[in-house]
Amino acid sequence: MQVETSVRRTSPVSIIWMLVFIFNSCKDNGLCTTCDNFSDGFVIGFDPCTGVEDPNGGEVGFLIHVNSQKDTVVAYNFPAGIYDFPPEYFINYRYECFFPDSALLDFPIKIKYRPVTENEKNHPVCRGDILTGQFNPEDQIKLLTITK
Repeated sequence: MQVETSVRRTSPVSIIWMLVFIFNSCKDNGLCTTCDNFSDGFVIGFDPCTGVEDPNGGEVGFLIHVNSQKDTVVAYNFPAGIYDFPPEYFINYRYECFFPDSALLDFPIKIKYRPVTENEKNHPVCRGDILTGQFNPEDQIKLLTITK
């Protein structure tokens, strides 16, 4: 009586694809394009749907212009105490989410950041009387390090 055994060999092409998959899975998948270097930017405004009654209390989503990206993003994890923002900048929050033109360069920062994942996105509930079309709330970042 003979017993047939079958041995499956892994093809060289399969091995190459497995190696490519393994090495690519170790990358950061583009989530941290600025982790190694600081980016210069300015705090230029705020999300009017977040904590404007206490703008220095750490609950506000702040709008940041990132110079190197030539883009404006929002960070909901901006730490309290970096700047003491004048409360009068937040008075007309229903209509204006940007600081006055005269103050757009008053709050420089250096940041390391990464875009947020879908699970990390903040979706604040906003009252119906607040004008929300002035910035894109989908352009969110997570601040990893911040200095003045």
